[in-house]
Amino acid sequence: MPTFDLPYGQETVSIVVSPDLLAETLEGTPPAGIPLRGAFEEAWSDPIGMGDPALIFNSTDRVVVVITDHTRSTPTRALFPLLWGKIGDRVSTENVTLLVATGSHRSSTEEELETILGDLRREFRVVVHDCDRDIVEVGTSALGTPILLHREVVEADRVVSIGHIGMHYYAGYSGGRKNLLPGVAGRETIEANHAWMTDPQSTACVYEGNPVNEEMVEAARMIGLDVIVDVVLSNSGGVAKIVVGEPEAAHAVGRAFWDAHFQVPYCEPYDVVIASAGGHPKDINLYQAYKGQYNAMKAVRDGGILCLLAACPKGIGHPVFTDWIERSGSPEEVFSIYEEEGFRLGGHKAVYHARDLQKATIYLRSELDDEAVRRFYMEPVLDVAEVLNAAQERFGEAFRVLVMPHAADTFPVCTKESEA
Repeated sequence: MPTFDLPYGQETVSIVVSPDLLAETLEGTPPAGIPLRGAFEEAWSDPIGMGDPALIFNSTDRVVVVITDHTRSTPTRALFPLLWGKIGDRVSTENVTLLVATGSHRSSTEEELETILGDLRREFRVVVHDCDRDIVEVGTSALGTPILLHREVVEADRVVSIGHIGMHYYAGYSGGRKNLLPGVAGRETIEANHAWMTDPQSTACVYEGNPVNEEMVEAARMIGLDVIVDVVLSNSGGVAKIVVGEPEAAHAVGRAFWDAHFQVPYCEPYDVVIASAGGHPKDINLYQAYKGQYNAMKAVRDGGILCLLAACPKGIGHPVFTDWIERSGSPEEVFSIYEEEGFRLGGHKAVYHARDLQKATIYLRSELDDEAVRRFYMEPVLDVAEVLNAAQERFGEAFRVLVMPHAADTFPVCTKESEA
């Protein structure tokens, strides 16, 4: 009998699936890490979509380098000195500002800034974005959204962005232009842009035709984002690739690299998907584990079953995510809360979770108490065999099971849908 040891917290959980039921195992191929300095040197020497990036900088230029905040894993502390090594002889230190792209997140703390920047905080001027202060309107998007951005990027002569590229639930991908909107945008712009998250095209790994993304691209062009330095992270959290160059061209290469490692084709949706969120730290709480759920749901058929293995030793993990679920009386009421209150960070995952529940029954193996699991409209289980028995009752003897050992790092792409 096929046996799988699936990551679960700091340990593994063994599951057994009959060979008569097991249709497939789906898993991405996360890239291995490479030395950061060498990757940067290679990327800088072969910039994408432009000539030598250093040549665009002049001694009198006001330069703003937009960096990600405490909620992201970009290795800014190691990357910026390499960037500075390329442009430092052309730009005055006093003319450089490091602008922390918090979007509508809370401000980064002193301790978090120390982690992000270290001694760079004392060598360069650092500004933490506040979406309600120092905001300037630079135009209106094709969708009618006033584009409000931080004064620092609007008044800069040159703007550089340091970020990382990966899947994003409604913007398609992180990185590149996303450091500008929502990263350093005004609250009104962020809320109007994120309101498009309910559009069918506003989904993970969709770039062209995605209204959330296209408005982000517009905003970056309005202020003249000059260069991006973006990384794709490895399976161990290190760097697997760095892209440098013109924002759209470089980002396209970066996301193609991500797709090649994390997107995995399958033929048609399955009756049952058994998925591990990936173990610690990917399943440290339900909010973090949701990425595994989101990906796994791509492979579940309408009316199917998902069994998610996520230890969640730290509980739910986000106050707004929790609040929207706890204030609802059903998954449908989550949509009503969203319509009344609009986009709120954390609430977006409550909306996606409610959508998932409309599509399939979700069982959860976790350390959460049963009442908490049921409050999130899922069924608690101790043994995956319980799920397979429930599937047999629903579907009969013949049903198809998919196993996803590392769901957070596996993005299923249905070839049947693409052929249609």
